[in-house]
Amino acid sequence: MRRLIAAALLASAAAFASADALAKSPPNMLVIGTNLGGIRTLDPAANNARTVSELMSNAYDNLVQTKPASIDKLEPMLATEWSVSDDKKTITMKLRPDATFSSGNPVTAEDAAWSIQRIIKMGQVGSTDLALWGFTKDNVDQLVRVSDPHTLVIELPTEVNTDLVLASLAGSSVGIVDKKTALEHEANGDFGSGWLAANTAGSGPFVLSQLRPNNLAMFDARKDYWGGAPAMQRVAVMHIPESGNLRLQMEKGDVDVGHYMSSGDLEALSNSPDVVIDKVPGLGFYYIALNTKDPDLQKPEVRRAFQHAFDWKAIQDNIMKYLGDPWQSMVPKGMIGAPADPLGRNTYDPELAKKLLAEAGYPNGLKKTLNPSSDALRPFAEALQASARKSGIDLNLVPGEFTPAFRERKFEVLVGNSGARLPDPFAVATQYAYNPDNRDEARLGSYYLWRVGQQNEELNKLVDESMREGDATKRADVFKQMDDIYSKMDPGLVIFFQRSDPYVMLKNVKGYAGHTTWSTRWHDVTKE
Repeated sequence: MRRLIAAALLASAAAFASADALAKSPPNMLVIGTNLGGIRTLDPAANNARTVSELMSNAYDNLVQTKPASIDKLEPMLATEWSVSDDKKTITMKLRPDATFSSGNPVTAEDAAWSIQRIIKMGQVGSTDLALWGFTKDNVDQLVRVSDPHTLVIELPTEVNTDLVLASLAGSSVGIVDKKTALEHEANGDFGSGWLAANTAGSGPFVLSQLRPNNLAMFDARKDYWGGAPAMQRVAVMHIPESGNLRLQMEKGDVDVGHYMSSGDLEALSNSPDVVIDKVPGLGFYYIALNTKDPDLQKPEVRRAFQHAFDWKAIQDNIMKYLGDPWQSMVPKGMIGAPADPLGRNTYDPELAKKLLAEAGYPNGLKKTLNPSSDALRPFAEALQASARKSGIDLNLVPGEFTPAFRERKFEVLVGNSGARLPDPFAVATQYAYNPDNRDEARLGSYYLWRVGQQNEELNKLVDESMREGDATKRADVFKQMDDIYSKMDPGLVIFFQRSDPYVMLKNVKGYAGHTTWSTRWHDVTKE
C-alpha cells in the first residue's frame, strides 16, 4: 500500500529526498482514503451515493449550496440571488457573471437549464429528487428555460413547497455541466455521459486529472476558480476499502482523511493525539428489513416479534458508537415533526418476542435467512443474529453485498442503512413511507416500503401533502401523523439507529468538514 501511495504522489512529492518520505502526504496535497468500489461513472446525473457525491461536489458547482454547519439554510453559489413568484409556481435565478468552467467556457443560464433538462431526460438515479416535482422528459424543456444569458426560469408543473425544490438544486447530482464541452463528446445521443464517466466538465474548484477505477481519482486545483484558488494544489482520493489498512496509513501520516472505518479502528484512532473524528449526523437510519412478500413475515405478530428481538443497547456503545445514535422514529432527530423520545417503541424483550411468535403460529420459533446489505453491515447483522436467537428466531447469516437483491425484493431478512441528501423529513418519508404501486412489476426499488412489499394509502397521501404544504407548523403536524401511523403498522422496516457518518482526519488538516448531504467541499482545506 505504501508503494501504491508513493507512486500516486510521486509528482507532487518530488521535493522529498528519501524514498520513505515519498509516501508521506505533501503539504500542498490532500490525500483521502475511501472506498471507490462500485463507482461506474463520474457523471453527476448518474450518481447519488456518498463517496461519488463528494467527488462531484468539488468538480461541479451548483446553483445554490448548503454549508455543513447550517444545512437548513440555502446560500448562493452560481446563482447570486433568486425569487419566487406570488403564486409559488415560478423560481427565477440570477447567475453570477464571472464563473467559468474548467474548459474556459463561461457559465451561462443555458448551461444551467440544459443540465437540469439533461438530468430529467437521462432518467438515472440523479433525477430522483427533481422528478418528484413533476418534471418529465416531455415538459422539462418548456418549464426550465432561459430568460437572458444569466437568468434562469424554473416553472413548477405541480404544487410543491418551493423550499424543497431549491434545496434539491444543492444536491451533487444537480451540478451544472459545461453544455458545449459535453456535447462535443456526445455519442449516440448520450448527452456526453460516456465521456463524463471518466472526465469532468464543471465549474468547481477542482478538475479530474486522473482516474483509475477501484484504485485512484486525482483532482487538480483550478487557479482561475471564481471563488479563489484552493490552498491544496491536488487532492488524491485513494481506494483503501479495508479499514485496518486505512487505519495503518493514517497512523503513518500517509493519508489525511479516512472514510468508512470500522468501529474498532475508530476506537483505536480516538486515542491518538494526532487524529480528529468528526461524527456527522446523517439523514437516514440503520434498520431491519422484513420482506412481507414472505408468508411468515407477512404476519404482523412476526414483524412485531422482530421489534423486540434485537438487543440494540448492547451494541449502542460498541459497534454503533461512531456510526449512529439510538432512534426509533421515521422522522430524523432534530427535524420538524420529530418526537422528543421514541426509544421506548422497540424495547429488547425476548420473552415478548417468543409470545408473539407463538401467537402467529410458531411456538417452536422461526428460521429465516439474514443478509447484510453490504459487508460493512456484517457486525450489525451478527449482533442481530446473536440476540434474535434468544427470542426464538434462528437467523442463518449469509454475508455479502445484498443491496441489489434488496432492490429486487429478493431477500427474507436484511440489515442495512439508508441516507438522503435533501435536508428535510420529506426526503426520508419518500424512502420509508411512500409506495404508490406495490405490484412486483412496478419495480419501484427507490422506495424502501416497496422493497419490503408494504403499502399504506394514508401514508402516501401524507407524504404528498408534506411536499405541497408551505407552512412549517402544518408540515410538522403532517410528519407527526405520518410517524404515528408508521409506528403502529408493524412496518417491514424496523428502525433502531439514526445514521452518522464518521470522518477521520489528521489533526493538522483544517477546513475539511463532513457534510450531512455528502457535499463535502475541499476548497477551504489547509494543512498546518
